[in-house]
Amino acid sequence: MLPARWIVWSSGPFLAALLSTISPVGARAQEPEVIPVTDSVPADTSGQVEDSPKVDLDIGGAVRLNYFWQDYNQARQDRGGDFGFELFRLDVDGDYDDIDLSVQYRWYAPFEAVHHAYFGLRLAPDWNLHLGISQVPFGILPYASHSFWFGATYYMGYEDDYDMGLKLLWSHGPWEVQAAFYKNAEYIDASRTARYSFDLVTSDEQANQEINQFNLRAAREVRLAQWLVARVGASAQYGQIYNNITTRKGNHRAVAVHADFVAGTWNLQLQGINYRYRPENPPGVDPSTVQMAAFQFPFLMAGEGAVATVNLAKDFVVGHRLLETIKCYADLSKVFPRGPNVHTSTQVVTGCLLVKGGLYTYVDVITGQNMWFSGGPGIGLDRPESGEWNSRLNVNFGFYF
Repeated sequence: MLPARWIVWSSGPFLAALLSTISPVGARAQEPEVIPVTDSVPADTSGQVEDSPKVDLDIGGAVRLNYFWQDYNQARQDRGGDFGFELFRLDVDGDYDDIDLSVQYRWYAPFEAVHHAYFGLRLAPDWNLHLGISQVPFGILPYASHSFWFGATYYMGYEDDYDMGLKLLWSHGPWEVQAAFYKNAEYIDASRTARYSFDLVTSDEQANQEINQFNLRAAREVRLAQWLVARVGASAQYGQIYNNITTRKGNHRAVAVHADFVAGTWNLQLQGINYRYRPENPPGVDPSTVQMAAFQFPFLMAGEGAVATVNLAKDFVVGHRLLETIKCYADLSKVFPRGPNVHTSTQVVTGCLLVKGGLYTYVDVITGQNMWFSGGPGIGLDRPESGEWNSRLNVNFGFYF
Protein backbone atom coordinates (compact mmCIF):
# COMPACT_ATOMS: atom_id res chain seq x y z
CA MET A 1 0.00 0.00 0.00
CA LEU A 2 1.27 3.48 -0.84
CA PRO A 3 -0.85 5.70 1.43
CA ALA A 4 -1.34 9.42 0.87
CA ARG A 5 -0.44 11.41 4.02
CA TRP A 6 -3.27 13.51 5.39
CA ILE A 7 -2.33 15.92 8.15
CA VAL A 8 -5.54 16.82 9.97
CA TRP A 9 -5.78 19.53 12.66
CA SER A 10 -8.43 17.94 14.78
CA SER A 11 -9.80 17.48 18.24
CA GLY A 12 -10.89 14.11 19.56
CA PRO A 13 -14.59 14.62 18.62
CA PHE A 14 -13.61 15.64 15.08
CA LEU A 15 -11.60 12.42 14.64
CA ALA A 16 -14.58 10.37 15.86
CA ALA A 17 -16.81 12.13 13.33
CA LEU A 18 -14.32 11.45 10.55
CA LEU A 19 -14.11 7.73 11.33
CA SER A 20 -17.90 7.45 11.44
CA THR A 21 -18.03 8.24 7.73
CA ILE A 22 -16.37 4.91 6.90
CA SER A 23 -18.79 2.83 8.97
CA PRO A 24 -21.20 0.62 7.01
CA VAL A 25 -24.82 1.72 6.85
CA GLY A 26 -26.74 0.43 9.84
CA ALA A 27 -23.59 -0.54 11.74
CA ARG A 28 -22.75 2.82 13.25
CA ALA A 29 -22.68 2.93 17.04
CA GLN A 30 -24.35 5.68 19.00
CA GLU A 31 -22.25 8.83 18.74
CA PRO A 32 -21.14 10.60 21.92
CA GLU A 33 -22.37 14.11 22.46
CA VAL A 34 -20.00 16.60 20.83
CA ILE A 35 -19.08 19.42 23.24
CA PRO A 36 -17.70 22.58 21.59
CA VAL A 37 -14.12 23.31 22.54
CA THR A 38 -15.03 26.82 23.69
CA ASP A 39 -17.37 25.37 26.35
CA SER A 40 -14.37 23.95 28.19
CA VAL A 41 -12.50 27.29 28.35
CA PRO A 42 -12.70 28.94 31.80
CA ALA A 43 -14.64 32.19 31.84
CA ASP A 44 -11.70 34.18 33.27
CA THR A 45 -9.38 33.48 30.30
CA SER A 46 -8.73 35.85 27.47
CA GLY A 47 -10.96 33.77 25.21
CA GLN A 48 -8.06 32.49 23.16
CA VAL A 49 -8.04 28.73 22.57
CA GLU A 50 -4.70 27.00 22.01
CA ASP A 51 -4.12 25.22 18.72
CA SER A 52 -5.54 21.70 18.61
CA PRO A 53 -3.00 18.86 18.61
CA LYS A 54 -1.93 17.37 15.31
CA VAL A 55 -3.44 14.06 14.28
CA ASP A 56 -1.64 12.39 11.37
CA LEU A 57 -3.80 10.16 9.19
CA ASP A 58 -2.78 7.76 6.43
CA ILE A 59 -5.67 6.93 4.11
CA GLY A 60 -5.27 3.97 1.79
CA GLY A 61 -7.11 1.03 0.36
CA ALA A 62 -7.38 -1.40 -2.50
CA VAL A 63 -9.56 -2.44 -5.44
CA ARG A 64 -9.35 -6.06 -6.61
CA LEU A 65 -10.71 -8.08 -9.53
CA ASN A 66 -10.63 -11.87 -9.59
CA TYR A 67 -10.71 -14.59 -12.26
CA PHE A 68 -11.08 -18.25 -11.28
CA TRP A 69 -11.63 -21.64 -12.87
CA GLN A 70 -12.34 -24.95 -11.12
CA ASP A 71 -11.97 -28.48 -12.46
CA TYR A 72 -14.64 -29.69 -10.00
CA ASN A 73 -17.34 -27.26 -11.20
CA GLN A 74 -18.69 -28.33 -14.60
CA ALA A 75 -20.77 -25.20 -15.18
CA ARG A 76 -17.76 -22.99 -14.51
CA GLN A 77 -15.67 -25.10 -16.87
CA ASP A 78 -18.31 -24.72 -19.58
CA ARG A 79 -18.16 -20.94 -19.15
CA GLY A 80 -14.37 -20.91 -19.27
CA GLY A 81 -14.19 -19.64 -15.69
CA ASP A 82 -15.65 -16.49 -14.12
CA PHE A 83 -14.19 -12.97 -13.84
CA GLY A 84 -15.61 -10.28 -11.58
CA PHE A 85 -15.24 -7.68 -8.88
CA GLU A 86 -13.78 -9.10 -5.68
CA LEU A 87 -13.12 -6.33 -3.17
CA PHE A 88 -12.91 -2.67 -2.28
CA ARG A 89 -11.26 -1.86 1.01
CA LEU A 90 -10.47 1.25 3.02
CA ASP A 91 -7.50 1.61 5.40
CA VAL A 92 -7.19 4.35 8.02
CA ASP A 93 -4.08 4.62 10.19
CA GLY A 94 -3.76 7.47 12.68
CA ASP A 95 -1.08 8.75 15.00
CA TYR A 96 -1.35 11.24 17.83
CA ASP A 97 1.46 11.55 20.36
CA ASP A 98 1.72 8.05 21.92
CA ILE A 99 -1.61 6.80 20.56
CA ASP A 100 -2.10 4.88 17.30
CA LEU A 101 -5.21 3.92 15.39
CA SER A 102 -5.50 1.25 12.69
CA VAL A 103 -8.73 0.31 10.90
CA GLN A 104 -9.42 -1.70 7.77
CA TYR A 105 -12.92 -2.32 6.46
CA ARG A 106 -13.70 -4.49 3.43
CA TRP A 107 -16.54 -4.59 0.93
CA TYR A 108 -16.63 -7.88 -0.96
CA ALA A 109 -19.05 -8.53 -3.82
CA PRO A 110 -21.55 -10.52 -1.69
CA PHE A 111 -20.89 -9.06 1.79
CA GLU A 112 -18.90 -6.63 3.91
CA ALA A 113 -16.74 -7.21 6.99
CA VAL A 114 -14.20 -5.64 9.30
CA HIS A 115 -10.63 -6.83 8.90
CA HIS A 116 -9.10 -5.16 11.95
CA ALA A 117 -9.77 -2.13 14.15
CA TYR A 118 -7.71 -1.26 17.19
CA PHE A 119 -6.23 1.54 19.24
CA GLY A 120 -2.55 1.36 20.10
CA LEU A 121 -0.70 2.88 23.04
CA ARG A 122 3.09 3.21 23.14
CA LEU A 123 3.86 2.47 26.78
CA ALA A 124 7.67 2.63 26.42
CA PRO A 125 10.22 2.38 23.60
CA ASP A 126 9.96 -1.43 23.60
CA TRP A 127 6.36 -1.81 24.76
CA ASN A 128 3.05 -1.36 22.91
CA LEU A 129 -0.55 -2.13 23.79
CA HIS A 130 -3.34 -2.84 21.26
CA LEU A 131 -7.02 -2.68 22.22
CA GLY A 132 -9.64 -3.87 19.75
CA ILE A 133 -9.70 -6.28 16.81
CA SER A 134 -6.07 -7.20 16.24
CA GLN A 135 -4.10 -10.02 14.62
CA VAL A 136 -3.82 -13.05 16.88
CA PRO A 137 -0.12 -13.68 17.68
CA PHE A 138 0.34 -17.27 16.56
CA GLY A 139 2.85 -18.98 14.28
CA ILE A 140 4.72 -17.26 11.45
CA LEU A 141 3.79 -13.58 11.22
CA PRO A 142 2.39 -11.84 9.36
CA TYR A 143 1.59 -14.84 7.10
CA ALA A 144 2.59 -18.50 7.03
CA SER A 145 2.30 -18.53 3.23
CA HIS A 146 3.12 -16.55 0.08
CA SER A 147 0.05 -17.02 -2.10
CA PHE A 148 -3.12 -14.96 -2.37
CA TRP A 149 -5.32 -17.60 -0.72
CA PHE A 150 -2.88 -18.53 2.07
CA GLY A 151 -2.43 -22.11 3.34
CA ALA A 152 -4.58 -24.63 5.18
CA THR A 153 -3.80 -22.92 8.49
CA TYR A 154 -5.77 -19.84 7.37
CA TYR A 155 -9.00 -21.81 6.98
CA MET A 156 -8.40 -23.45 10.36
CA GLY A 157 -8.11 -20.11 12.15
CA TYR A 158 -4.35 -20.28 12.76
CA GLU A 159 -3.16 -17.77 10.14
CA ASP A 160 -4.10 -14.11 9.69
CA ASP A 161 -6.82 -14.42 12.33
CA TYR A 162 -8.29 -11.33 14.03
CA ASP A 163 -10.20 -11.30 17.32
CA MET A 164 -11.48 -8.75 19.83
CA GLY A 165 -9.37 -8.16 22.90
CA LEU A 166 -6.15 -6.81 24.35
CA LYS A 167 -2.60 -7.49 23.09
CA LEU A 168 0.72 -6.55 24.67
CA LEU A 169 3.79 -6.37 22.42
CA TRP A 170 7.46 -6.25 23.46
CA SER A 171 10.42 -6.11 21.09
CA HIS A 172 14.07 -5.61 21.91
CA GLY A 173 16.98 -6.36 19.63
CA PRO A 174 16.46 -9.78 18.04
CA TRP A 175 13.62 -10.70 20.44
CA GLU A 176 9.88 -10.25 20.00
CA VAL A 177 7.22 -11.35 22.51
CA GLN A 178 3.45 -10.92 22.28
CA ALA A 179 0.82 -11.82 24.89
CA ALA A 180 -2.90 -11.37 24.32
CA PHE A 181 -6.35 -11.95 25.79
CA TYR A 182 -9.30 -12.09 23.38
CA LYS A 183 -12.77 -11.92 24.89
CA ASN A 184 -14.35 -13.29 21.73
CA ALA A 185 -14.06 -13.32 17.94
CA GLU A 186 -14.30 -10.08 15.97
CA TYR A 187 -18.12 -10.33 15.90
CA ILE A 188 -20.22 -10.95 19.01
CA ASP A 189 -22.83 -12.64 16.80
CA ALA A 190 -21.38 -16.15 16.50
CA SER A 191 -23.95 -17.13 13.85
CA ARG A 192 -22.52 -14.59 11.39
CA THR A 193 -20.63 -16.37 8.62
CA ALA A 194 -19.98 -13.14 6.68
CA ARG A 195 -16.57 -12.45 8.17
CA TYR A 196 -12.93 -12.31 7.07
CA SER A 197 -11.33 -14.43 9.81
CA PHE A 198 -12.19 -18.10 10.22
CA ASP A 199 -13.82 -18.79 13.60
CA LEU A 200 -16.17 -21.21 15.26
CA VAL A 201 -19.75 -20.36 14.22
CA THR A 202 -23.13 -21.48 15.49
CA SER A 203 -26.01 -23.17 13.67
CA ASP A 204 -28.91 -25.44 14.65
CA GLU A 205 -26.72 -28.26 15.97
CA GLN A 206 -23.23 -26.77 16.04
CA ALA A 207 -23.78 -24.11 18.69
CA ASN A 208 -20.21 -23.38 19.76
CA GLN A 209 -18.42 -20.04 19.91
CA GLU A 210 -14.96 -18.85 21.00
CA ILE A 211 -14.58 -16.93 24.29
CA ASN A 212 -11.81 -16.03 26.75
CA GLN A 213 -8.78 -16.90 24.64
CA PHE A 214 -5.17 -16.44 25.77
CA ASN A 215 -2.20 -16.28 23.38
CA LEU A 216 1.55 -16.16 23.93
CA ARG A 217 4.15 -15.98 21.16
CA ALA A 218 7.94 -15.55 21.35
CA ALA A 219 10.32 -15.26 18.40
CA ARG A 220 13.99 -14.48 17.90
CA GLU A 221 16.04 -13.54 14.86
CA VAL A 222 19.25 -15.53 14.51
CA ARG A 223 22.00 -14.89 11.94
CA LEU A 224 23.28 -18.33 10.99
CA ALA A 225 25.67 -17.01 8.36
CA GLN A 226 26.40 -13.74 6.61
CA TRP A 227 23.93 -14.73 3.91
CA LEU A 228 21.38 -16.59 6.07
CA VAL A 229 18.97 -15.24 8.70
CA ALA A 230 16.40 -17.33 10.59
CA ARG A 231 13.43 -16.13 12.60
CA VAL A 232 12.50 -18.95 14.97
CA GLY A 233 9.71 -19.01 17.49
CA ALA A 234 7.02 -20.82 19.46
CA SER A 235 3.36 -20.06 20.13
CA ALA A 236 0.68 -21.23 22.55
CA GLN A 237 -3.07 -20.68 22.51
CA TYR A 238 -5.79 -21.66 25.00
CA GLY A 239 -9.43 -20.62 25.14
CA GLN A 240 -12.92 -21.61 26.15
CA ILE A 241 -15.76 -22.81 23.92
CA TYR A 242 -19.26 -21.76 24.96
CA ASN A 243 -22.16 -23.93 23.77
CA ASN A 244 -25.39 -21.96 23.39
CA ILE A 245 -27.57 -25.07 23.84
CA THR A 246 -25.99 -26.77 26.85
CA THR A 247 -24.67 -23.43 28.25
CA ARG A 248 -21.55 -25.35 29.27
CA LYS A 249 -17.96 -24.37 28.50
CA GLY A 250 -15.51 -26.62 26.71
CA ASN A 251 -12.01 -25.60 25.69
CA HIS A 252 -9.53 -25.53 22.82
CA ARG A 253 -5.77 -25.31 22.72
CA ALA A 254 -2.97 -25.18 20.16
CA VAL A 255 0.82 -24.98 20.16
CA ALA A 256 3.16 -24.19 17.27
CA VAL A 257 6.86 -23.99 16.46
CA HIS A 258 8.19 -22.25 13.39
CA ALA A 259 11.30 -21.21 11.49
CA ASP A 260 11.35 -18.55 8.79
CA PHE A 261 14.63 -18.55 6.80
CA VAL A 262 15.80 -15.72 4.52
CA ALA A 263 18.83 -16.21 2.28
CA GLY A 264 19.13 -13.36 -0.18
CA THR A 265 16.15 -13.62 -2.50
CA TRP A 266 15.09 -17.02 -1.13
CA ASN A 267 12.59 -17.62 1.66
CA LEU A 268 11.84 -20.95 3.35
CA GLN A 269 9.03 -21.25 5.92
CA LEU A 270 8.63 -24.27 8.19
CA GLN A 271 5.88 -24.65 10.77
CA GLY A 272 4.26 -27.37 12.87
CA ILE A 273 0.98 -27.03 14.80
CA ASN A 274 -0.75 -29.36 17.24
CA TYR A 275 -4.37 -28.49 18.09
CA ARG A 276 -7.41 -29.82 19.94
CA TYR A 277 -11.06 -28.74 20.41
CA ARG A 278 -13.17 -30.12 23.28
CA PRO A 279 -16.70 -28.70 22.94
CA GLU A 280 -19.55 -29.45 25.37
CA ASN A 281 -22.15 -30.42 22.76
CA PRO A 282 -25.67 -31.69 23.49
CA PRO A 283 -26.34 -35.43 23.06
CA GLY A 284 -26.34 -36.54 19.44
CA VAL A 285 -23.88 -33.91 18.17
CA ASP A 286 -20.50 -35.34 17.17
CA PRO A 287 -17.84 -33.85 19.50
CA SER A 288 -15.00 -34.91 17.18
CA THR A 289 -15.78 -32.13 14.65
CA VAL A 290 -16.26 -28.38 14.95
CA GLN A 291 -17.86 -25.92 12.57
CA MET A 292 -15.74 -23.10 11.11
CA ALA A 293 -16.78 -20.33 8.75
CA ALA A 294 -15.81 -17.15 6.92
CA PHE A 295 -16.78 -15.59 3.59
CA GLN A 296 -20.37 -16.81 4.23
CA PHE A 297 -19.46 -20.52 3.98
CA PRO A 298 -19.60 -22.83 7.03
CA PHE A 299 -17.87 -26.24 7.00
CA LEU A 300 -16.83 -28.98 9.42
CA MET A 301 -13.25 -29.60 10.56
CA ALA A 302 -11.68 -32.42 12.55
CA GLY A 303 -11.53 -31.32 16.16
CA GLU A 304 -8.04 -32.67 16.84
CA GLY A 305 -4.85 -33.10 14.85
CA ALA A 306 -1.60 -31.62 13.62
CA VAL A 307 -0.65 -29.36 10.70
CA ALA A 308 2.65 -29.22 8.82
CA THR A 309 3.61 -26.27 6.60
CA VAL A 310 6.52 -26.08 4.14
CA ASN A 311 6.73 -23.01 1.89
CA LEU A 312 9.48 -21.94 -0.53
CA ALA A 313 9.68 -18.66 -2.46
CA LYS A 314 12.16 -16.66 -4.53
CA ASP A 315 12.17 -13.01 -5.63
CA PHE A 316 13.25 -11.84 -9.08
CA VAL A 317 14.01 -8.25 -10.10
CA VAL A 318 12.76 -7.52 -13.62
CA GLY A 319 13.15 -3.75 -13.83
CA HIS A 320 10.87 -3.35 -16.86
CA ARG A 321 8.57 -0.36 -17.16
CA LEU A 322 5.58 -2.74 -17.07
CA LEU A 323 6.91 -5.18 -14.49
CA GLU A 324 9.23 -4.44 -11.58
CA THR A 325 9.49 -7.67 -9.56
CA ILE A 326 8.24 -11.26 -9.52
CA LYS A 327 7.92 -13.58 -6.53
CA CYS A 328 7.39 -17.26 -7.35
CA TYR A 329 6.46 -19.77 -4.68
CA ALA A 330 5.36 -23.29 -3.82
CA ASP A 331 3.37 -23.59 -0.57
CA LEU A 332 2.46 -26.95 0.97
CA SER A 333 0.27 -27.50 4.02
CA LYS A 334 -0.99 -30.86 5.26
CA VAL A 335 -3.46 -31.65 8.05
CA PHE A 336 -3.11 -34.90 10.01
CA PRO A 337 -6.38 -35.32 11.96
CA ARG A 338 -6.79 -37.62 14.94
CA GLY A 339 -9.93 -39.46 15.98
CA PRO A 340 -12.62 -41.63 14.39
CA ASN A 341 -13.63 -41.31 10.74
CA VAL A 342 -10.87 -38.92 9.66
CA HIS A 343 -8.69 -38.50 6.59
CA THR A 344 -5.68 -36.26 5.91
CA SER A 345 -6.21 -32.99 4.05
CA THR A 346 -3.62 -31.46 1.72
CA GLN A 347 -3.32 -28.12 -0.03
CA VAL A 348 -0.59 -27.20 -2.53
CA VAL A 349 -0.35 -23.72 -4.04
CA THR A 350 2.11 -22.87 -6.80
CA GLY A 351 2.20 -19.48 -8.42
CA CYS A 352 3.78 -16.08 -8.85
CA LEU A 353 3.17 -12.52 -7.68
CA LEU A 354 3.81 -9.83 -10.32
CA VAL A 355 4.36 -6.28 -9.07
CA LYS A 356 4.27 -2.97 -10.90
CA GLY A 357 3.92 0.02 -8.61
CA GLY A 358 0.66 -0.36 -6.73
CA LEU A 359 -0.60 -3.12 -9.05
CA TYR A 360 -0.20 -6.63 -7.58
CA THR A 361 -1.21 -9.64 -9.68
CA TYR A 362 -1.34 -13.11 -8.12
CA VAL A 363 -1.46 -16.11 -10.47
CA ASP A 364 -2.11 -19.25 -8.39
CA VAL A 365 -2.86 -22.89 -9.08
CA ILE A 366 -4.43 -24.40 -5.96
CA THR A 367 -4.56 -28.20 -5.69
CA GLY A 368 -6.19 -29.98 -2.79
CA GLN A 369 -7.16 -33.40 -1.51
CA ASN A 370 -10.01 -33.61 0.99
CA MET A 371 -9.56 -29.85 1.42
CA TRP A 372 -12.55 -27.56 1.87
CA PHE A 373 -11.30 -24.70 -0.31
CA SER A 374 -10.38 -27.10 -3.13
CA GLY A 375 -13.61 -28.99 -3.58
CA GLY A 376 -13.41 -31.12 -0.44
CA PRO A 377 -16.25 -31.48 2.09
CA GLY A 378 -14.29 -29.95 4.94
CA ILE A 379 -10.90 -30.35 6.62
CA GLY A 380 -9.75 -33.68 8.00
CA LEU A 381 -13.09 -35.42 7.38
CA ASP A 382 -13.59 -38.98 6.14
CA ARG A 383 -15.86 -38.87 3.10
CA PRO A 384 -16.08 -40.97 -0.13
CA GLU A 385 -14.59 -38.11 -2.14
CA SER A 386 -11.63 -37.69 0.25
CA GLY A 387 -9.23 -39.41 -2.15
CA GLU A 388 -9.94 -37.09 -5.06
CA TRP A 389 -7.52 -34.35 -6.06
CA ASN A 390 -9.12 -31.10 -7.21
CA SER A 391 -7.60 -27.97 -8.69
CA ARG A 392 -8.52 -24.37 -9.29
CA LEU A 393 -6.82 -21.55 -11.18
CA ASN A 394 -7.03 -18.14 -9.54
CA VAL A 395 -5.80 -14.81 -10.94
CA ASN A 396 -6.26 -11.75 -8.74
CA PHE A 397 -5.59 -8.20 -9.97
CA GLY A 398 -5.27 -5.74 -7.09
CA PHE A 399 -4.44 -2.03 -7.06
CA TYR A 400 -3.27 -0.86 -3.64
CA PHE A 401 -3.10 2.82 -2.78
